[in-house]
Amino acid sequence: MMIKESSINLSWSKRGRFILLVIVAAALWVIYLTAAHQLASGQKPLTDIHDIETLRAQFNEDAGTSRLILLVSPT
Repeated sequence: MMIKESSINLSWSKRGRFILLVIVAAALWVIYLTAAHQLASGQKPLTDIHDIETLRAQFNEDAGTSRLILLVSPT
């Protein structure tokens, strides 16, 4: 049985690209996990707020500045 040479090259080319993509993704993931996460100068760390009173107090504490409230749900 004869297999066309072009189909073999195409198959290896796709496999090679996939392997390269996996290696690059793994390298980026490792860099992300090991990178030191730093805050910009003057920036406060993010706060996990569990009740409305804590939200109200922190919101009012920064009156006169730009504020951003993110509501994130796992579902």
